[in-house]
Amino acid sequence: MKKTIPAILALFFVLALASCNLPRADNNPTPVSDLSLTQAYQTVEAELTRLAPTATPNTLPPTSTPQPTLSIPTNTPLPPATPTPLPCNLAAFEADVTVPDGTVMSPGQVFTKTWRLRNVGTCTWTSGYQLVFHQGDAMGVPAGYAQALTAGTVPPGGTVDISVSLTAPMTAGTYRGYWRLREPGGQYFGLRNGASFWVQIQVSTAATNTVTLTAVAGESGTVRGDGHFTTSEIIVGDSSSNFGLQVFLSFNITGIPVTATITEVKINFSEYTIFGDPFGGLGCVGVYPQDYGVLDASDFYVGVPSGPNFEWCTAAALSEVVTDNDFRVQLQAKLGMSNRLQARVQFPNLATDGDGNADAISFTAPKLIVSYTTP
Repeated sequence: MKKTIPAILALFFVLALASCNLPRADNNPTPVSDLSLTQAYQTVEAELTRLAPTATPNTLPPTSTPQPTLSIPTNTPLPPATPTPLPCNLAAFEADVTVPDGTVMSPGQVFTKTWRLRNVGTCTWTSGYQLVFHQGDAMGVPAGYAQALTAGTVPPGGTVDISVSLTAPMTAGTYRGYWRLREPGGQYFGLRNGASFWVQIQVSTAATNTVTLTAVAGESGTVRGDGHFTTSEIIVGDSSSNFGLQVFLSFNITGIPVTATITEVKINFSEYTIFGDPFGGLGCVGVYPQDYGVLDASDFYVGVPSGPNFEWCTAAALSEVVTDNDFRVQLQAKLGMSNRLQARVQFPNLATDGDGNADAISFTAPKLIVSYTTP
């Protein structure tokens, strides 16, 4: 701004000088040559040009740096997984039906070990398949002992209970024997992970005591789905009026010392009468722990039961005396804490089949056969 005012004054000065040469209003005007005017204008133009500020060119804001275009990769489809074909012969362990691991035995005690295996291969097991002692503690069987796996057939997906008779060693200690299967061509196979299955027992030299517990009359009985209950009969299934029937059993355990170690509990429900078709209409029957105290209508269990249990799915199975580890554990926990061991018997999947017929099992004298040792 300080340079602008002098520049304007200079411009006016130049113009004033030029005006001195303009024609005057007198009688003898002096003509102004075109050259003089031209020179004056050129002088003004030159001065304006000199004084004009240098124009600062407009600077446009910088344009955005173009971002690289993101290339979104397309998903390359994975090749379809090729399923691993199942082998012809393959087994999976399902359960220790008898003699769970750690069962205490007396020296020389004869026992039957039963495993439940499932056929998870693609070939049907026949009577040509064998159960073979593999290694470890033989427990009374000779080296290389083998017996038929089944008298019938076990298709893929089916299960089979395999039993072998064994004898506990005479010396106290822990013993384990390994077993596997053999197909008719002589090839051995085992469980899904390639392992063998086994039987493991604990031999104790302590004296073993056995006591039979019978369901206590007046404390055991039946509760019907409509709330009716009775201690005069022990019957499970459904009634002709389509109400479910559940059995409640109470066993007096005061005769077992509180210091006892329970080595085995066998269930003997083999004294019974069947009405209708309970197994065909209602499925399997199971026994479940339930501390019901004094029997009343509120004891009827609604819903599908959970927790430890033992199930029978045929009359033939119910006729057998079976070893149950769950009862052993429950009884051991009761010693010194209660004088009763109580349980409930019911068909877990269906309270009634709704056919208007009584489909039931009436028990005469449910029993538990308890073996134990004392310090």
